[in-house]
Amino acid sequence: MGTNYYFKKKAINPARIDAIVDELNEEYRALVAKYNEKLQKALSDMGLNDEYEFYEDHTFYSPLERENYGDIHVGKISYGWKPLLQANNHFNSLQTLKDWYEQNKSEYEFIDEYNKPEQFYKFLEEIAKRNSDDTAKKHGYTAADGYDWEYRDFS
Repeated sequence: MGTNYYFKKKAINPARIDAIVDELNEEYRALVAKYNEKLQKALSDMGLNDEYEFYEDHTFYSPLERENYGDIHVGKISYGWKPLLQANNHFNSLQTLKDWYEQNKSEYEFIDEYNKPEQFYKFLEEIAKRNSDDTAKKHGYTAADGYDWEYRDFS
């Protein structure tokens, strides 16, 4: 079992976003239902209502859901394994990870998967120590920086 680490956007309030999206979804579904009702009547009047299929569930999801409300997965530390870091469009090497953190630390906090704040540079020390363990199993691809990275989603 391991622990995942994330950069979490400081100003995001997930409960408020969910409430807004839920409210707008209700309004949208009501509008779609009215539209479908009018369209079905018009098609029925023309004798064409059996030609079309109607979908009841028209739901939008928060665009932030994909990134867990703005959380950016940094990596995972598991006992007996080398650290696995998450490559993405923000960083894909230890240097670009450090650079991204320095440029964005005022907007993001570094947390573990239990939402507990962590020290980013202590995390770097820990992964350096674990990465030097030659008995640890490796996974992902090993980048030029000597660390294992993975582009696919994992946690």
